[in-house]
Amino acid sequence: MQGSDEMVIDYHGHLWPPGMTPGMLQTDIEKRKGKYDFNADGLLKSMEENGIAQTVVSALAFSGGMENTQIRKLNDYVWEARENSGEKLKAFCTLNPLEEGAEDFLRFCMEDKDFDGLKLHCNMQEFYPDDQRLEPIYKRMEKYGKPILFHSGGIGILPYQDDFGRPVRFDAAASRHPDLTIILGHAGRIWYQETAMLLRKHKNVYADISTNFGKTPETAVYPMKELLKIVKGWAGSTKHLVFGSDFPFYEQGRTKTLLEKTACEAGTESLYTERDVKEILYENRIRTGGKEL
Repeated sequence: MQGSDEMVIDYHGHLWPPGMTPGMLQTDIEKRKGKYDFNADGLLKSMEENGIAQTVVSALAFSGGMENTQIRKLNDYVWEARENSGEKLKAFCTLNPLEEGAEDFLRFCMEDKDFDGLKLHCNMQEFYPDDQRLEPIYKRMEKYGKPILFHSGGIGILPYQDDFGRPVRFDAAASRHPDLTIILGHAGRIWYQETAMLLRKHKNVYADISTNFGKTPETAVYPMKELLKIVKGWAGSTKHLVFGSDFPFYEQGRTKTLLEKTACEAGTESLYTERDVKEILYENRIRTGGKEL
């Protein structure tokens, strides 16, 4: 399926200092542990072995109460990984957007450190994306011409609540800020119809396909097929769907294999085609601030 001039960009990966992993996530990572170490070297090895040309990486703010002084340590780790990667990694910072001084912290990240974008995790950080208190952050990111990658949809890990990431709640921000590039991580799983509604309506909204796996071998490919079918049926195309893996929670190679299997099962009744899947893997790109991310 891959040609010599085709390359894959993974728009959704994670890195942070291993010693800062909270217990509930450590258990989840260990349960899913694959062949690659959870560090920059492990990620770069995965990329080399799975034909990934570049990965967007960010840390996670693990709770709503995590302060930006703590978060800075996470961002520094991601920034250093990018700087030592030979341009194979792009770095998104994160922050607590509701903490006093958050706008100044964002200014430091974007202007002094030149991060490539911002990652916010509504479910872990316990806020809704249409919260008016986030307006200063949205306005500044729109001014910078850089994207915000959100977790969207269910997270599936206790005690985090799924409703914070419901896709329909991103409509207000996308409507008020048409020049702000919004990336819906995980494509709003399991609310695919709401994701399709946003992609149909907003030229500034994209979604990555990461973590859309079924719970059993028999159902593994079902969520991805539903996502592609619903988005193609309502939005008219899959051109705003892009590849993402959610490394280290899911391996890059496994996600590629699942997507390729989805292509093999495309048919006249599926709405999406093998060509659509090829574009998601090798061609679809996020554009922000008038240029490709």
